[in-house]
Amino acid sequence: MEEQGPFDRILQAEEPPQQDQAARIIVGVTIVLGLLLLILVLPPISIFSDGARPAAVGLATFVEREELPPPPAGFVAVSPLYDLSAPEGTRLARVSLSTTVEDGVALAFFTYQDDDWSKVGDAVAKAGDAVAVADDSAAQGEVPVLPANVAVFLPREQTRLILGRLPAGAELDERALAVLTTLNPAGFVPAPDGSISGGLQLPAELPLPVAPTISALAPPEADALNTILASSDLRGAHVQAILAIARESEFAGIDLDYRAIDPVRQDDFVAFVQELSGALRADSRSLSLTLPLPVRQGEEWDMRGFDWEALVPLVDAIKLAPEPDQDRYYQRLEEVLGFLVPLVGGSKLILTVGSLSRERSAEGVRTLTLNQALALASTPVLEDESPVAPEAVVRAVGQNLAEEQGASGLGWDDTARAVVFSYAGLGGARTVWIANTFSEAFRLDLARRYQLGGVAVEDVSRPAGEANIWPAVLQYAQTGEVALAKPNGELLQPRWVASGGTLESDVGPSVTWRVPAETGTYTITLIVSDGVVRVGQRLQVAVRPPSGAVAP
Repeated sequence: MEEQGPFDRILQAEEPPQQDQAARIIVGVTIVLGLLLLILVLPPISIFSDGARPAAVGLATFVEREELPPPPAGFVAVSPLYDLSAPEGTRLARVSLSTTVEDGVALAFFTYQDDDWSKVGDAVAKAGDAVAVADDSAAQGEVPVLPANVAVFLPREQTRLILGRLPAGAELDERALAVLTTLNPAGFVPAPDGSISGGLQLPAELPLPVAPTISALAPPEADALNTILASSDLRGAHVQAILAIARESEFAGIDLDYRAIDPVRQDDFVAFVQELSGALRADSRSLSLTLPLPVRQGEEWDMRGFDWEALVPLVDAIKLAPEPDQDRYYQRLEEVLGFLVPLVGGSKLILTVGSLSRERSAEGVRTLTLNQALALASTPVLEDESPVAPEAVVRAVGQNLAEEQGASGLGWDDTARAVVFSYAGLGGARTVWIANTFSEAFRLDLARRYQLGGVAVEDVSRPAGEANIWPAVLQYAQTGEVALAKPNGELLQPRWVASGGTLESDVGPSVTWRVPAETGTYTITLIVSDGVVRVGQRLQVAVRPPSGAVAP
């Protein structure tokens, strides 16, 4: 046996001591935990909105659908619906949101199969970070089995009512479904014998409560209503007729727009509402009214035939009828709310916000959709109606915008808090106030400042949806806050495009156009904007040789 030196034992391989084994275990556990943490922080699926084009992010692919089916009852959509594909076993999902949601808010993943929604997992709102492809908010959570498609929903907040009126026979703007707490479709009117006439045309299986509106705003319906109120028997018959409609169709409640009552029927109306309210509440159904704004007369107030103090305890909500004159809207509403809120409280008062623009003329005030209003603003004409010859220099003007045509041009009205323009039309001067997300945000802020119970959107049909006030309404509904802004003034400047020749300038209510040397038909296009939407109209101009000229 070879004799060992003094250092051989140190260099010789021996069984590792116990503490070395423990160290190895600690290192191994640390690595495993690190990998798990990496999986949680870097989920294999990150889904971000990119139009309707298919895309690949990590190991997953997605396609955003063009349309989102109505959300399930009690939820609001905060993302599009994505079709998904990913390797088997993928579990973690991070989905981009189309609406900003405060960090940490509880959300839910839903999938859409067989024309129905089903929940597949819980989620939480997360702010954008380095993991994200886009620096925006997203929903992150655990999905046990990756579905074929996914959308993110926010539980609906019920503290602020968002009511929406759907005109009789109109098609519903589907974007309203993600915002409204109750739909008020119109179509019913009272009959002189106390019965109800008319009917509704509604989409099947609406995912939100429906409380139809019964209206009596002008003769003959207003005459029928006053006949009913004058008789206790007819009032009773009318109550039973309303209950029958609510029960037969399982409506969540009833909405009455009986603004045209004779003021002498004030006490009769209170008695009628008291009887109807008691019967509806016994069925767990709601009752809302639309009332005209009181009018101040010196130190007194004309209540227009309605006893607000008696009515408010009987109903779930009172919608304030809209003020038609837009340049006195805020003066009028600030005055009325300053009187009503101390008198009856604000929790049951509902402010009406507009999805329709308004035009005032000598004939009164009429409503317009956004496209109709912008079409008026974008009407191009030639200043001189004479025939146009090659290489001529002509003046193109916006008929309803140019000062030389008696118009004002597009601008922001600080009094009405809306985009406005005035022009010379039939019967004299006309003024158009445009309703859009800018104007209605200021009205939503009025509801916020007076701590009202919510708002009512005056028209939730598809044509009225052109104004797209829904982002502002949704923010108010979810948070109680409103983002106030005015449109960029540059975007309100009219723009011009010519298919031939040259324009000395392409901006302004009027431009100088140098006509091409070649004959033919050319177009001049006037493009206008409310700060969000752009609309253009073309004017066709025939360029011909001067009369008597010999063609080459």
